[in-house]
Amino acid sequence: MKAVVCTEFGEIEKLALQDVPEPALKPGCVRIGMRVVTVNPPDLLMPQGKYQVKPLPPFIPGVEGAGVVLEVGEDVATLAKGDRVMTYAGQGCFAEQTVVPAFRVFRTPKGMDDDAAAGFVLVYGTAHHALVDCGELRNGQTLVVLGAAGGIGLAAIQIGKALGAKVIAVASTPEKLTKCRENGADHFVLNNEPIRDRIKEMTGGRGADVILDVVGGDVTNVALRAIAPYGRYVIAGYASGVIPMIQGNLVVLKQARVVGASFRLLLEQTPEAGIGTVRQLCELFDKGLLRPEVSARYPFERFLEAMRLVADRKVVGKVAIRL
Repeated sequence: MKAVVCTEFGEIEKLALQDVPEPALKPGCVRIGMRVVTVNPPDLLMPQGKYQVKPLPPFIPGVEGAGVVLEVGEDVATLAKGDRVMTYAGQGCFAEQTVVPAFRVFRTPKGMDDDAAAGFVLVYGTAHHALVDCGELRNGQTLVVLGAAGGIGLAAIQIGKALGAKVIAVASTPEKLTKCRENGADHFVLNNEPIRDRIKEMTGGRGADVILDVVGGDVTNVALRAIAPYGRYVIAGYASGVIPMIQGNLVVLKQARVVGASFRLLLEQTPEAGIGTVRQLCELFDKGLLRPEVSARYPFERFLEAMRLVADRKVVGKVAIRL
């Protein structure tokens, strides 16, 4: 089968499309014929050895995608051959086939196409876990989303509005903020504006109840200055590639909480909770409250172009690679 292979840590240009053996089916797992995969920040960081999960080369990257169940292993009763599914596999999706533990595989809702399904579980799962479990966002509160036009960002806007929050979107270009407006955001801030002052202005000087940060770098401590008393600052990634260094005095002054949100860890440590999160998200999708955004599509042989688009932070929503 064809697969993208990382043979050594380095720049993503070292990745290559190769012929590799089909993976062996294991008990408790399902074999998926992949139809579409999407590109996420871990897919860029893992081949460079910069992600917290560091598989040894050679390995196949690709944390999530969608396809059809080809075969089920022993003790798998929740899925069957022929089911349309979406998966947050954590690794191995950039291939024509992948074998994934069944608890990481979910039936695709009937009204969702494969492009949308391929990018649904990770970004919506992360955004929901970050806002509901970690941020404890409530109806009537104010949410700030940094990196608001990315996959997790747009998901967070939609989920925030579904929870009844006022959403302030922060993004790098007017075009990206237009997309945030289309997804329901109430107020808008450009990265080159004084972010703290603008958030304060939009909240009557109080600050934001919850700030979701998937960017990292210098913006973290700037935004943290705009947290409300007893607010929650939730870190769910660092798309800038720079791990933020939190200034402790900013936390103490507001008695704020800084919380990490990892849907990967939730799914691994408490699978039942992760499965429940996806179930809730599918219900919100069925009600028309969630609208996955896929802005670009590439054939498998052009996977590097898709990855470079994400690396250059030129993406609105998700980028899909069709196998």
